[in-house]
Amino acid sequence: MPRASMLSEVLRRRFDPALEAVMRRVSRRDVRGPLRAALAPHRSRAMRRTIDRFKPAIARLEGAVLRGEAAAIERFDALVAEAVTTMRAERPSDVDRDPRSRLTELLYAVDARLYCDKPELMDDPSFPEDERTHALDVLDRFNHCTGIYATVMAAIEPLVEAASAEGKRPIVHDVAAGHGGLALHLAERFGDRVAIEASDLREEYLALGRAQAAERGLSVQFSVEDALALGGLSQRGVDVITCTQAIHHFPPGMIARMMSEAARRARVGACFIDGERSFTTLGLVALVGALYGRTYTFYYDAVTSIRRMFYEEELALVAALAPGMPKVRVETGIAPPSHVFVRITREP
Repeated sequence: MPRASMLSEVLRRRFDPALEAVMRRVSRRDVRGPLRAALAPHRSRAMRRTIDRFKPAIARLEGAVLRGEAAAIERFDALVAEAVTTMRAERPSDVDRDPRSRLTELLYAVDARLYCDKPELMDDPSFPEDERTHALDVLDRFNHCTGIYATVMAAIEPLVEAASAEGKRPIVHDVAAGHGGLALHLAERFGDRVAIEASDLREEYLALGRAQAAERGLSVQFSVEDALALGGLSQRGVDVITCTQAIHHFPPGMIARMMSEAARRARVGACFIDGERSFTTLGLVALVGALYGRTYTFYYDAVTSIRRMFYEEELALVAALAPGMPKVRVETGIAPPSHVFVRITREP
């Protein structure tokens, strides 16, 4: 065995378990830091102002967007992107009537430097398959030991319980699932009580998921699906649609249309969950990314992901602008260690 491989194996057996134990302890806490909390009231006010400003124009496009008219979709996506940009640009001095606004203004200026929308290495279809597989293996281990999969389960549990209360075996379908890491975890935890499905547009990702499912003896149905065209899921009676750890890969207008599509196709409801950007999380992920797995791909993509992620108030804005939503209850919330969710529940 080459010396580099021997060293990597030793580190994985001796060093990684200790680091994983530390990460498990840290993951029980909200690690997003004080800056995020200090600016939350300002973001809430900016969100409400932005909804009032953009909702009328977007409402006029809803019918054409739902009919799939290309020009309307293009205009809708542009408006939602403009709404998110407008909300982010709202300075505390513009919307807050607070004598402490000078401090808030300073914190806002610092926070504004965090967001950066750059592509991740694994977004490239030509990325080497062996490096992708290794990075995804590290990502799965990271998600397990930081409790991210458990966080997702807690967020979707109310929807699963609502479906179970009807006396049927619930069907949970994860869209934009990539290699199906969450779906495999759900299959392990729910067992035969829940039917688990996962879909993505990228067959090469789904192939990795199928191989893992076969290796671990798990029943997960993988399929190629467009998260913006889920009529087939509705026909099969899918109860809960999820989208996890993927929202930051999409522009705001597309997220709004995905939320609408999921809400209209799921029998019980949908849940969108992702990390939330913060300097504290960025620092912790950068440190762990360098120490854990020891792969540049994992480190680069983890840091890049954090900077692309949305705040809770930004996702609440996107959900409020989603076109043609049925009668639903929309909740947003936070979950440790650094996650935000939008849970959409169908109402009678």
